[in-house]
Amino acid sequence: MITMLLLAVVADSVFAQRHIPVTPQDTLTVTCALPAPESADVRAGRPVILLPGIIGASFGYRRVLPLLAARGHPTYVIEPLGVGTSSHPAGGDYSLDAQADRVGVVLDSLKVGPAIVVGSNCGAAVALRLAYRRPERVVAVLLLDGGPVDRSYTEGVSAAMKLAPLLRFFGASGIVKNKVRHALAEASADPSWVTREVADAYSRPIIADLGASIRVMQAMQRARVAEPLRDNLSRIAQPVRLLIGASNRHGGIGSDEVAVLASRLADFRADSVFGSGVYVHEERPDAVVAAVLPLGDSVYASGKAARVAQAPR
Repeated sequence: MITMLLLAVVADSVFAQRHIPVTPQDTLTVTCALPAPESADVRAGRPVILLPGIIGASFGYRRVLPLLAARGHPTYVIEPLGVGTSSHPAGGDYSLDAQADRVGVVLDSLKVGPAIVVGSNCGAAVALRLAYRRPERVVAVLLLDGGPVDRSYTEGVSAAMKLAPLLRFFGASGIVKNKVRHALAEASADPSWVTREVADAYSRPIIADLGASIRVMQAMQRARVAEPLRDNLSRIAQPVRLLIGASNRHGGIGSDEVAVLASRLADFRADSVFGSGVYVHEERPDAVVAAVLPLGDSVYASGKAARVAQAPR
């Protein structure tokens, strides 16, 4: 069903979904939207990599994919290990360093880069790590209300873990859908986008294999990185831009984290996006595209600023 929904919104682009092996046992799901052949008059843009957080997977970027492809950017959503329909191994390494390295393996396999890497939620921390661990694959980074965290484990995951015994005993479908819908709405400027269908799509990968989802959350609780991201931010030479939803700050990046980025990154700028909460790619996909376009014209550490189209208050 998710694939059908994605296919519907990228009908004007060449759409594909692939499963890329990163180890003999594990695969990551990649959804791509390529500029349509009849759009040959559109100037070819740099490739764009979209990294989701723990929930949403490729579906969460369904509004951004066709907009970027229409502007000439080959666009790829890479679902990290344990997210969406990528592998959910119980004994996998779910540290954000390992997640970044796996994304690098996928980019090598696809022969994609240097690319603009966009990350939401903990996907933002993966994008930052990729920038210094695989700098030849990253020309710029765009963070969507996410920052320099060292664990994908969040308060939401903690709450879900407390519910895990109940979910196993009583059945999960209705509980998970309601919890997800409430969490999305609570973090939004205008929760009208959180329809029952959207909440169902966000919940579906979790419900599809509840046991595996619980094991992944447990592994995320235990996962640790070798070095804090903050200690490595100075190694990032590429431009880094941050979009912060101006409304409803529940669960978004903190002001202390923004200050760390500003003090340690060589080329950094933050912009508020009006009419959006934490899920900027859902409420203001136009702002995401507006931030990507000037980064696509930039070169390594060029210092060009991303300009964000803002809606009136």
